[in-house]
Amino acid sequence: IPYRGSWVEFEYDAKNLLYVRIDRKRKFLATIFLRALGLKSDEEILRTFYTMDRIHLNKGQLYRQVTPNIVGTRASSEILDRDGEAIVRSGKKITQSAYEAIVKSKIKEIEVKVSELSGGFSVGDLVNTTTGEVIADSNTELTPETIAKAVEAGIESFEIFFPEKDDIGTVITQTVRKDSIKSTPEALIEIYRKM
Repeated sequence: IPYRGSWVEFEYDAKNLLYVRIDRKRKFLATIFLRALGLKSDEEILRTFYTMDRIHLNKGQLYRQVTPNIVGTRASSEILDRDGEAIVRSGKKITQSAYEAIVKSKIKEIEVKVSELSGGFSVGDLVNTTTGEVIADSNTELTPETIAKAVEAGIESFEIFFPEKDDIGTVITQTVRKDSIKSTPEALIEIYRKM
């Protein structure tokens, strides 16, 4: 409870959207508040709240960057150390100790199947550079068909995030999707209008 200044209250609604109230006035989406504070794009907001994974395409095969996010996932193929010893067998779960062994072996990427990326959302727009066609918008769930189109288009790398696996869950993705305001000046005007 502030002695001076404004009250800022965050609340959820039944649809799991995050809202803000300033001085107990009308509520507005929390992403509008974040944009007013300087987070300009949807991508910037998503990067602030979610852990990103880089997916790299090499000779028609997808590779996932080795980050703590791979702990708990299943290895689509054997992960070998420098001596050719198996760290993780194909189809087995990657444990914390296996992850540490992978990092120690200086392995930067592991092979993934398209099915393993289900539940992932694109961070930025996936665009076919030759035709200019937008394959997937920012903050949309990637389907096997979408990933196949990206592979066909020759997109060499893209970033994804898994809202279900992050602590914050789907709250921010849903709020960003609902938000029609996309710039800092518009966000400021909207807040002043509501106040």
